[in-house]
Amino acid sequence: MSDRFVYRLDSLAAITMGVVLLLWAAPLTRLAGWPIPQAFLFGVGLFLIPWAGFNAWVAAQPSLSLRAARVHLAVDAAWVLGSGALLVAYGSRMSGVGIAIVAAQAVAVLGVFALKLVGVARPRSSLPSLE
Repeated sequence: MSDRFVYRLDSLAAITMGVVLLLWAAPLTRLAGWPIPQAFLFGVGLFLIPWAGFNAWVAAQPSLSLRAARVHLAVDAAWVLGSGALLVAYGSRMSGVGIAIVAAQAVAVLGVFALKLVGVARPRSSLPSLE
C-alpha cells in the first residue's frame, strides 16, 4: 500500500466525517447521549475540513515529508488518546451507540496511524525523499 493511498484515504474520511459533524452535530450529540455540548462536535467538524485538505495536499506531493508525517502521527495519536479520554470521562453516561461510534472511529484512526507509522519507519532508501 502506498503512502499516497493512506493520505488520500485519510482525506476522504476526514472530509466525510467533518461534513457529517457540521450538519448533524445536534442529533449525533443526542444519539451519543453524552453531556458535552453539540458545539464540541461542530468544532471537531470544523477542524476536520482543513485537515482533509492537508491530507490531500500531502498525498499530492512527489515525496513524503518527514515533517508532515510527524504532524500526522501526532494528530492521529492525539485523536485516539482523546477518544479514549472521552470514553473514560463520559462512557458511563453515553448510550451504547455513542460508545460504539467513539470506539469505532478511534480504532479506525489507530489503523490509519499504524499505516502512516509503517510508511515513516521504512528504510529511507525505499522512499524518494524524507526531508
